[in-house]
Amino acid sequence: MEIEDGRPVKVRADPDGITHNRYTCVKGRSFPHMITSDRRLLRSVKRSADGTYVALESTEAFDEIAQHLRQIVDKYGPRAVALYSGTKGQQNTLSHPMATAFMRALGSPMIFTSNTIDQPGKPIARALHGTWMAPPQGYDDPDVVLFVGINPLVTYSGVPNGNPNTYLKELRSRGKEIIVIDPRRTGLAKRATQFIQPTPGQDIGLLAAMIRVILDEGLFDKTFVQDNVQGLDSLREGVQPFSPELVATRAGITADEIRRAARTFATAGRGYAVAGTGPSMGTAQSTLIEYLILTLDTLCGHYLRAGETVRNPGTLIPTLPAIAQASPAKPGLAVGAPMRVRGLVGTPAGLPTAALPEEILTSGEGQIRALICLGGNPVSAFPDQLETIEAMKALDLLVTLDIEMSATSQLAHYVIAPTMNLEVPGASLLTDAMLMFATGYKGFADAAARYSPPVVTPPEGADVVEEWEFFYEVARRLGLTVSFQGAFSFSKTAAPPVELNMVTKPTADELLEILLAGSRIPLSEVKRHPHGALFPPDPPVVVQEKERGWNGRLDVGNADMMADLRLAAEKDDLAVALADGFPLRLISRRLNHVVNSSHNLEATNRGRPYNFAYMNPKDMAALGLTDGDVAIIESARSNIPAVFASDENLRAGLISMAHSFGGRPDQDAQMFDIGSPTNRLLTITDVWERYSGQPLMSNFPVRVRVPETRRSAPN
Repeated sequence: MEIEDGRPVKVRADPDGITHNRYTCVKGRSFPHMITSDRRLLRSVKRSADGTYVALESTEAFDEIAQHLRQIVDKYGPRAVALYSGTKGQQNTLSHPMATAFMRALGSPMIFTSNTIDQPGKPIARALHGTWMAPPQGYDDPDVVLFVGINPLVTYSGVPNGNPNTYLKELRSRGKEIIVIDPRRTGLAKRATQFIQPTPGQDIGLLAAMIRVILDEGLFDKTFVQDNVQGLDSLREGVQPFSPELVATRAGITADEIRRAARTFATAGRGYAVAGTGPSMGTAQSTLIEYLILTLDTLCGHYLRAGETVRNPGTLIPTLPAIAQASPAKPGLAVGAPMRVRGLVGTPAGLPTAALPEEILTSGEGQIRALICLGGNPVSAFPDQLETIEAMKALDLLVTLDIEMSATSQLAHYVIAPTMNLEVPGASLLTDAMLMFATGYKGFADAAARYSPPVVTPPEGADVVEEWEFFYEVARRLGLTVSFQGAFSFSKTAAPPVELNMVTKPTADELLEILLAGSRIPLSEVKRHPHGALFPPDPPVVVQEKERGWNGRLDVGNADMMADLRLAAEKDDLAVALADGFPLRLISRRLNHVVNSSHNLEATNRGRPYNFAYMNPKDMAALGLTDGDVAIIESARSNIPAVFASDENLRAGLISMAHSFGGRPDQDAQMFDIGSPTNRLLTITDVWERYSGQPLMSNFPVRVRVPETRRSAPN
């Protein structure tokens, strides 16, 4: 970090750092601009009676918010208070753990996260399928990787931490196979050894057809399946309707492409499969998608076996057992508090966030009346923006912790100005956590860790607080005792929760010690390496033989998943059939310079803070549109203005847009500054997954209306 006069001005790759091989991404390089941006809040604000915002001291804000919460809890009970933790809440190591500890102390189970509006199927499918008690092959020298609707060149997921280009080039140079399935010919697709470009929403059929080929041709790992897997007959029956010919017709590809992908994936050797946001949001069947991904890896035996060395057993987490055996399936539903709407319940992915606006707007016992929003922007991110706005306005108390006046903060009663990640200590805990989120999703290829002390101090005169401090201070004013616990409390070696001293406030480093207690490498040791370091296990962690009498098996024939598969087989159309007058489909994408609704800065967006509506050039020409023209995208729910641009890598009939942009309907005139909110086009209750409540958020019918008076984006 280059610092001038106490202000960060530039990020460069650490020449002595080995954890990321001297690589930085554009998002990370934007941090100095985020900290010094004129948009940054340096003082907390409160909404006054006339709707304007006035600054107040952070201690005053804590006092008033605690008073409001006490009144709400006394009158309606603790369930009336909810927490939403968004993407930015993960950037500071202590923020989300302290927020959830506060909610436990308050007695409210209403904890919502972005997990259930992005890829909720990953943890739910793992519960239904069971888990191998040794690591998957993952980044450990794969011979084949299957990428489904994911682009690591933009998201940095699906590949190990570091430069995704380097990883992919190394795979290709060693003759490894890279299979990509995506409706767009992304930069990743151009690096693939095999690229399949289907119509969107056909991922279930494609994966099922690949599984059928592998089973029909006997390409699966028969010994591994016989010893460790159940449900094979149910799976055979479930995928039988998905012939390569049928799926190819539905998806607009060839049957030979499906067969080749299946044979390559099954016979190449070591490997992994990983899916991204596209399939999850574009089917409203995230769990089934992820279940089929797990099934592919299981059939091919893509797990470490007894006697193999575990390359990365994690660093800032407890040492987990590595045994060549299956932990059987667990319940995928009824985990956590039940909802009051649509029969939804909690799952391993968390409470169904898409139901949060309904829980606010549905009167009666248990109605949510206060919401604390940590590092999230529901107005721009939640599906069905119109209902979300209505819900935010209906709250008795809306508190956001936000670095700027986002679309959600503009509706809040209080906006708390927080410190930012360069101003607080942190540790690379999230990279270890991602090892258990999904095979090959994120993490270090080798065991590594880093602790970072604060790099800069907040600007002079600022009244900003660490996000964890807000929850601690409000808890103290409410007379609550917060029990702070380790990040992986489920581990047998995890330390017990620690009751915090509610008189003398702990330091951030003291909280990090509690959070990381019992980790394989103590935090004190990690701190000794200011540039980060590799921490290979010594002695090496070796996968142990299956325990005598162990009968756990991975389940590839879960009854709910097979029922969902049968329903998918009966549908020739996609998740939602094209309706009369809505001949196009809008699909999601991600952009390199932003993380969902954050980081959209002049320094990284190159003067284009809006999100283009990309179309195939032929579709653009048919509408009479040229690059930069503004037109209206309409769904059955609502409409948004958008700036159009051509993309020859996109199939005809599609519009591709990044989500989490834009503001409220009354802010559409600012579209050239804030972009267009695709979530306004969505509904919550028309098509949604029965497990997570995730609605269809991509691949939905739209049309384009070209205004008589033409407008174009500024150059």
